[in-house]
Amino acid sequence: MSAAGGSASAQSIFGGNLILNGGAESGAGGSGLTRVTSVPGWQATGGCDVWAYATAYMNVNGVEPTDYVPRGAGNNYFAGGKAPANCTFSQNPSTDISSGASTIDAGNATFALAGYFGGYRGDQDNATLTVTFLNSSGTSLSSVTIGGIGPNDRADQQSGMYLRKQLGQVPVGARKVTVTLNMNWVNGDNNEAVADNLSLILNAPSSAQSLLGVNLIVNPGADASTGLNNNSTTSASPDLPGWVRSPYLTADSYQNDSSGDLYQPTSGVPPDAASNYFYGGQTVVDSSNPAGTAYQDIDVTSAASLIDAGNLAYALSAWLGGYDGQDDNTVLTVQYQSWSGTVLGTATLGPVLSADRTGASELLQKSTNGTVPKGTRVIHVLLTITRESGTNNDGLADSLSLVLGSNPNPGPEISQTIISAGAFGAFDAVTPGTWMEIYGANLAKDSRQWGGADFNGVSAPTSLDGTSVTVAGQPAAVYFISSGQVNALVPDGVASGPQPVVLTTGNGTSIPFTVSVNPLEPGLLAPPSFIVNGSQYLAALFPDGQTYVLPPNTIPGVPSRQAKPGDTIIVYGVGFGGTNPAIPNEQITQGSNNLTNPIKVTFGSTPATLNYFGLAPLFVGLYQFNIVVPNVPANDLTPLTFTLGGAAGSQTLYTAVQN
Repeated sequence: MSAAGGSASAQSIFGGNLILNGGAESGAGGSGLTRVTSVPGWQATGGCDVWAYATAYMNVNGVEPTDYVPRGAGNNYFAGGKAPANCTFSQNPSTDISSGASTIDAGNATFALAGYFGGYRGDQDNATLTVTFLNSSGTSLSSVTIGGIGPNDRADQQSGMYLRKQLGQVPVGARKVTVTLNMNWVNGDNNEAVADNLSLILNAPSSAQSLLGVNLIVNPGADASTGLNNNSTTSASPDLPGWVRSPYLTADSYQNDSSGDLYQPTSGVPPDAASNYFYGGQTVVDSSNPAGTAYQDIDVTSAASLIDAGNLAYALSAWLGGYDGQDDNTVLTVQYQSWSGTVLGTATLGPVLSADRTGASELLQKSTNGTVPKGTRVIHVLLTITRESGTNNDGLADSLSLVLGSNPNPGPEISQTIISAGAFGAFDAVTPGTWMEIYGANLAKDSRQWGGADFNGVSAPTSLDGTSVTVAGQPAAVYFISSGQVNALVPDGVASGPQPVVLTTGNGTSIPFTVSVNPLEPGLLAPPSFIVNGSQYLAALFPDGQTYVLPPNTIPGVPSRQAKPGDTIIVYGVGFGGTNPAIPNEQITQGSNNLTNPIKVTFGSTPATLNYFGLAPLFVGLYQFNIVVPNVPANDLTPLTFTLGGAAGSQTLYTAVQN
């Protein structure tokens, strides 16, 4: 789809984010001192601005990086600006969706509208996102608005953004879409409304099989959040991806806490528990509203024929519990709804009270099953955690599951998270041309990495043994597959902002999992095995290709020695962006090339010379840097830093130098 809103193929209309530059990542992010007037993809009226997380809070009342922002947020976000007045961002002209007319006019097209919205501390300024569907003559058929997060919607009335999302049917006859982000000023000297990660995804029905035999609940164990732990300084985790939540309901880490009433995992832990569980929240002081909620809606239109035949079974299960002798508790409710919102049936699990737990802090498994009511098109999953006594809301939950059908060969489920390559920084966001790791269940029928026979000339395979991946509808090269993890390369041309990742096997297609895509997301090779006494060493090699730059005998079985000034060391990376000449990221690199973005490497405070900086020859998606060690003092913990395009890399890395 062009920025001018021209015609597009039906494939590009369905499954990708139709909001251009939905995270304000394309273009500059300001500090609030000088207004950013050019925002790619958007027309701004009034004093609307784009601020950078790293600098805006120091100059204006912006969202501070330590407050509640989307996990995996990029560098920038939409801001109301310094003027005490309303302002508006709009996508102009309207987006043409006429290529999907046959699906739309059959009444089978649906939409998912989502975004993060908020404001500054106790101020009431707020942001709303409105999408309007128009017919071919420009007449409005319907519209939907989300957002409007005020101070009472934010934990402790602190600065921050929270997810809001809505599903619906695309109206018959729709041919265009308009998108308007309103930054609503209510009080104060500035317009402190903020927003980020806006997305509008249209969906056409896929095979019913894609919804069978998989857990339809996104982030079912709260493991996609950072989770509270004994180092947490806030009352709520920064984000609970996939869930629209009230302020205090959050994720807590299973690791031991030094204080507070947080759950200690001595018993009743689900066998598939990972790092976190759902938690009602710390220091919940609103006695008039003792319950916290989180919900998500699931579009099951693809299984309409099975549902309306009245023979599609469901299985609902969860681990629910609480703390000690208190009756703080959790209830999981599932409502089966028509598109009009009519509740056709309900299933409920919980509460689990103190007596059920014999006064112990633990989780107990609860389950039920039944038949999906005829006419169901949306499944509303609601988690309600209620405080009965004490200061904290100590209701707990984990391992939520909703599975349709009884398929003996369950389809793939991206159930945990997607990160950039774990040995290269493991970031929450990715960029075109970088390797990402996809975690979940039933992702492949076997376990292997690609071999020479899988290549088509110099082009890497986009499928291994039936497992394939798309990002924003574009096929990705697949390097490694297993049941629980798949490694794939983000394709060229994927736009910045939240984008859907879909994994397909012979048993079906996963529910889309949203990943944040940044223009750049550089990381250098520094695997966890190179952490020595708490310090992360860079996995740098000498030209012999066998000896690593480390203090001798640091890692058993790994040949190593310190580097000397004047030595050339070889470092590998991912996510460093385009090259000259340009090389398609799914192809084996043939010949030398250079990064198009300037790079600078520093040992301590001393810059180094780079003899080569580009894609690594004979590899796919891997960058190589040949670095000449500068004349620096001997130090087995010499800090090594880099900047790309003037922006500092986020890793904390060390290498070893001896004169």
